[in-house]
This record gives sequence, structure tokens and C-alpha cells, in this order.
Amino acid sequence: MLRSFMGPFILTFFLTMFVLILQFLWMWIDELVGKGLEWGVILEFLFYACGNLFMMALPLATLLSSIMAVGNLAEHNELLALKSAGISLSRILLPLVLTASLLAVVGFLFSNNLLPRFNLKATVLIYDIRQQRPELQIKEGVFYDGIDNYTIRVKEKDEKTGLLRGLMIYDHSNNTTNRSLTIADSGYMRITPNKKYLILTLYNGCSYDEMKENTGERKYPFRTNKFSMQETVFELVGYGFERTDEALYKNRSKMLNLYQLTVISDSLQHERESYTLMQVQNFFQSSSFKLGVSDFSSAKKPYRLAVDSILATCDVEQQLQVAGRALMLARQAQSTFSTQAADMQYANRELTLHNIEWHLKFTIPLSCLIFALIGAPLGAIIRKGGFGTPFLISLLVFMLYYITSFAFERLAKNSEWTPRIAIWMSTIVTLPLAVIFGYTASTDRRVTLPKWYFNATGWLNAILGGSRKP
Repeated sequence: MLRSFMGPFILTFFLTMFVLILQFLWMWIDELVGKGLEWGVILEFLFYACGNLFMMALPLATLLSSIMAVGNLAEHNELLALKSAGISLSRILLPLVLTASLLAVVGFLFSNNLLPRFNLKATVLIYDIRQQRPELQIKEGVFYDGIDNYTIRVKEKDEKTGLLRGLMIYDHSNNTTNRSLTIADSGYMRITPNKKYLILTLYNGCSYDEMKENTGERKYPFRTNKFSMQETVFELVGYGFERTDEALYKNRSKMLNLYQLTVISDSLQHERESYTLMQVQNFFQSSSFKLGVSDFSSAKKPYRLAVDSILATCDVEQQLQVAGRALMLARQAQSTFSTQAADMQYANRELTLHNIEWHLKFTIPLSCLIFALIGAPLGAIIRKGGFGTPFLISLLVFMLYYITSFAFERLAKNSEWTPRIAIWMSTIVTLPLAVIFGYTASTDRRVTLPKWYFNATGWLNAILGGSRKP
């Protein structure tokens, strides 16, 4: 059983990782290309991104290899021979279940100890990549303002030699408009290896500067400088790749292990309760909660809270003053409550994210065991090996798990469901499938599938090199 399982597991795991990496590159290709990044930086980012992909590939590979392993045994009547020898199905599948349990433990250790580090490195690196400004891409006949305080226009550009013709350069470094202009017949542009400076060499040109005099009269004399060759150095800001301090992101939920999530969640809970109690006390002690009628009433005895009786002791002008003051205090209270509500919403979201991540530490590794309990009986039921049929069934089961997990995780983030229930809903939905399929396989029942299903899986097996031909 272990030999039948480990071979397909290794194959399907690396195949799944390959597909997920391709999908990841497709999503992030716009962030990586056109910024002059070294291959080492791109490969480093892919390596750290593989942490989350590993946690997705491990359950899917377990499910697919479980169906393939038991399906191959059933298709070649080896499973029937084992049952004829008096070995029960649960005894046959026990090594596979123990192996899946070991994979779940490995997934938990990886998710708890290594994945937070991978997430921290990937988050910091993608932030640095996004801050990286693209290389200078000056197009012909277009004013380029990618260099701070300068605008450049090139009439013609030779891609082979790098020669620029018909250059116009506006200098705005002194917070002026178009008062400083340099025109050159041709020139070359190059960036230093450290990408900190741009060196522009101009030939046969002239510089025009509009000088403003410090007198009361509005006189704007011109200063003209002609040159046969001029070399100018521009300082580039943001073109060099710089590393951000990891301490800025280390306290985020995805960068913490189980113990850190527990400690920080308790701290956030305590801070939220303390903040709520403090705001309630401040409100009852504030002027917004006080009646303040002593300024408008001549009576010396205290009044009970009877608004009509209080206003009856005041004239019309005083009643207007009371109403104006009450309206002002109500607006102040509304503004205070709005600010406090925003603070509470942020605190609740942070606490929710930490609770979600805490539960995900268990649900994702546990899915390896659940998928094995689903896949092994399914292989005995369908009695088909190869790659086509197991792949289609695995895809359907995985989509059910993933869509359920994603949907209820969104509900938890929106505070519509508590994390302890929402995050476990994917497990609650898929676990009955393991019970149903296990009972069906143990009673030797076979599921009859429609003809179109076998035609589709036949073509898929032929394409992927399976045993069944169309």
C-alpha cells in the first residue's frame, strides 16, 4: 500500500506545485517584469512564495494519490485478492491513513514554524519590488517625466547604438515652470551600475535660462549658453533596489506562529475591552451627557429629568439657547462616536484576522487526513487507476473544499461569522463525504457513472498518458 501511494504522491505533488507556480507567475507577472530586477531577486521571491503553495499542494496531492493508489489496486483485482484473504478494507487502508496523518503533522509543523517566516520574507520582498521604479523607457516624440524635476523629449531614438536625436530637456528643479530649457542636436544616455545616477551627454546644443530680477519691475532677461559637448549628471531616486526592515511587518497575523497568535490575540482582546470601558466612562463624564440647565433656570431646587417642565421655566430666547446647545452637544457626541466606532472596527478586524490565522494552522494540515479518508474509499468505489478519473474527482472535491473555505473565511473577515465556526466549515462539509464513501466502500457497493463521464476521462487519460485510451 505504501509503495502504491508514495510513487503517485511524489509525482502529483511536484506536478501540483508546478501548476501552482505557473498560476502564481501569471498573477504576479506585471509586478516582476520591466523593473530591472536581477534573476536572484525574482527566484528569491518565488522561493518564499512557495511556502503558501506548499500548503495548497500537500492536501491536493494526498487526495489525488490516494485515489490513484487504491484505484490501481482495485482495477487490477489486487484489492479483491486482499479481501479474499480475509483482510478487511480498514486494515488495508490503515498504512495509507497513518501516512496521511504523518503528512498532516508535517503540514502543521511547516505551517507553524516555517510558513510565518516565508510569509514575512515574501511580503517584505514584494513591497520592495513594488517600490522599485521601472527602467527609463523614453519613447520618441513623447515628453517623459519619470525623472524627478526634469522633463525630456526625444525626437528620434536609435535602438542599436543608443543615439538620441532632437533632445529637449526642461529643468524644474528650482520649482519653476518652463524657464530653463536645453536643446541638443544629439546625445547619449546611460545609467550608472548602481542605478543612482543618470549621465546625459549632449552634443551641439544650447541652454536657455529665464532670469527673474529682484526688482519691482517685471523684467525677465534671458541667458543663453551654447556648447559643443555637455555632460550632465542626474540623481535618480527610487531606481535602486533597497531592502525594507522586516520589523515593520513581523507582527502581522500571517507572520506569527501559534504561540504568538495566542498571546497577541489575548492582548488585543484585553485592549479592546479596556478601550471600550474607558470610552464609556469618558462619555458619562463629558459635557455631552450633562443636562446643564442651571444656566437657564432661576429655580434653586434640582429638577427631575422632565424636559417639558424644564423648558417651561425659560423664555423663548433661553429655549432657543438650550436647543442650540443641545444640538451642538449631540453633534459632538456623534463625531466622538464615529471616531470610536472606526477605532473599534479596526481593533475587531485585527483580532478577527489573528483568530482566523490561528484556526487555519489546524484546518489546512488536517485536510490532508480528511482527503486521504475521502480518496482511499473513492478509489475502491470507482476502481479506476491512471490519471484521468482520479484527477477529475480530486478536482471536484478540492474545489468543494476550497470554495467553502474561501467563502466562509470572507464571512469571518466581515464579522458575519465567528472564526471558530467559519474556518472549520470546510472541514464540516467535507468530513461527511469521508463517512459516506467509507461506508459505501466497506459494503462493496459500486457507483454507476454515466457514459459521457467515461468518454471524458478516457480522452483525459490519453492526453496525460494514462492507462485508458479513448
